[in-house]
Amino acid sequence: MKKLFIASIAALLALTACVKDEVYPIASLSSIANTVAYYETDQVTVTATVNAFVPIQEVNLYYTLGSAAEKSVKMTAAGSVYSGTIPAAAIGTEVKYYIEAITKGGSSKSAVVSYKVGEAPVDYTKLKLNELNGNDKFIEIINTGTDPVTMKDVTIVKDGKADAVWTGPAILLEPGAILLLYSEDVVVAGGKQEGYDETLVFHSGLSAKKAVRIELKDPSGNDVDDFNLVTVAKTAPASYSRVPDGTGTWCYTAATPGAKNDTDNSDPVTGLQ
Repeated sequence: MKKLFIASIAALLALTACVKDEVYPIASLSSIANTVAYYETDQVTVTATVNAFVPIQEVNLYYTLGSAAEKSVKMTAAGSVYSGTIPAAAIGTEVKYYIEAITKGGSSKSAVVSYKVGEAPVDYTKLKLNELNGNDKFIEIINTGTDPVTMKDVTIVKDGKADAVWTGPAILLEPGAILLLYSEDVVVAGGKQEGYDETLVFHSGLSAKKAVRIELKDPSGNDVDDFNLVTVAKTAPASYSRVPDGTGTWCYTAATPGAKNDTDNSDPVTGLQ
């Protein structure tokens, strides 16, 4: 009887060793994200991390633009990250999408994600005037925030007049980035900045010897930043600059067009209101 018992255990162990580990047959989807459609010309890139213990046959992005029929696009892989593109759509269009990953064991789908074109929240208060130069005649705007800011219909108003001297084009100003604008005075034929991007030209002069007010406004006309020099204590040797960039007080500094400001804050601008 004892020998039979031992033999039975040995047989059981052998049988157990022959059973293969079960393999989970479908893929998992995680870290689903999409870029933002600020404008009606913006395509949207959707990304997702897809993993499986078995070969992934394909990953597809399904989307609908408003009331149009559902469409799909095959996503491409870079390691375990898959990406696909949703085409541009008109402002206000509601877009819905989901992702399906297919393996030999079956398919798995993500939850449905939705967004509206042009309805990304924008914090215009992070835009600041950064450097004004009446000698080389340029203005800098800096994004002090952590998110991109669309410059479309952001305006600059000079000396309190009703009409804007510059209206922003449909571009994004990335976090920490500086947007350099030149006066039309220096971009006319033969001027120092001839051929400069017309969308980055403000239509007014700028003097280092006169009182000046430069207001930065959001697309709704709200004040975002205001440089108001009412008394000229001295002619600016080069630039009026925030030190440090975007957040500091206004100082007389060396000119640094399109780059970080001089760090010398020993000569603050007087006469500001």
